[in-house]
Amino acid sequence: MLNNKKIGIIGTGNMGEAIVGGLISSGSSEPENIMCSDVSQDRLEWVNAKYGVPTTADNNALIEASNIVIYAVKPQNMATTLKQTADSLEMSKLVISIAAGVPLAAIASCLKKDLRLIRVMPNIAAFVREGASAVAGGKHADKTDLAVAKAIFDSVGKSVIIEEELMD
Repeated sequence: MLNNKKIGIIGTGNMGEAIVGGLISSGSSEPENIMCSDVSQDRLEWVNAKYGVPTTADNNALIEASNIVIYAVKPQNMATTLKQTADSLEMSKLVISIAAGVPLAAIASCLKKDLRLIRVMPNIAAFVREGASAVAGGKHADKTDLAVAKAIFDSVGKSVIIEEELMD
């Protein structure tokens, strides 16, 4: 399903790292097809050493190099990060957010453009590949986009596609 797609993960805290580990250990993606960014250079060096994935401190460079962009930042940092990266995003990229409590409407409002948006609510059990994730698509995300997001989050446990209003 992921067919050598380039996956960019903005934020390599616990959940970002869990996604990297799940994608690689499940065989869903190769390390060279995953790029991570973070505000902490120490964290980037650690993730690179542990998983062999390329890293960058430049979120916009990550977006340019990716087909799929996963925002794995803390909810309180989401608006700032979205505004800093909005110009790099375009309809050809699948944009996934795992920011807890940040609805698709809020994401769309920050980005101010039509994009293929998906919101995912994973849980920390994803770190041990036993997570449960709810996946909801925005108005421009199609069934293929939802299947791609499901494949990503199935690599860290089980996922289910639901309507966004059922998430919170």
